[in-house]
Amino acid sequence: MSTQTAEDLPNCRLFLMPPSGLDADVVAASLTAAARAGDVACLVLPPDKALTDKVMPIAQQEDIAVLIRDDSRFAAYQKADGVHVTTGIEDAKAAHNTLGRNASVGVVASGSRHAPMEAGETDIDYIAFDRGSPAGVDLLTWWVPLFEVPCVGLDAADEAACLDAISSGADFIMPPAAMWNSADEAARL
Repeated sequence: MSTQTAEDLPNCRLFLMPPSGLDADVVAASLTAAARAGDVACLVLPPDKALTDKVMPIAQQEDIAVLIRDDSRFAAYQKADGVHVTTGIEDAKAAHNTLGRNASVGVVASGSRHAPMEAGETDIDYIAFDRGSPAGVDLLTWWVPLFEVPCVGLDAADEAACLDAISSGADFIMPPAAMWNSADEAARL
């Protein structure tokens, strides 16, 4: 585990993904606070029109890319920047067909080393690894020194796990879910 402070670690941008079912006003307040406090690169939203309509203008004003989880048609309809695919590499390839090559498409890779390597051979923009599982931690640590495709550390349990992912070389990190508890917590984390 890293003992360095965030200021001493390599540059890493924030990758935000609110938990499902969270109130749109809470997401908006937390997103605004996080954007003012840190370097937010991306916001991943579920295919929820009311939520997207509420927070996408905030993200766009802050120059934060908005990706829709697993629904490229909804992403196209909402004019989102792309899609975050959790369902597999074939769906990521299909997303590029739906959204075009200029859209951002990322994929969550889990299990063996084969899945991220296969995903890395496509036109995806990032590979995401689940930091909440030992396999995801191992995959991220293995990926960084070998491949150029940027990687995201997802589901870090706490601040220490975030710092560890950053020190391992993650390009993007998803803060702990506690950041969505309040705007103050979002700004702090």
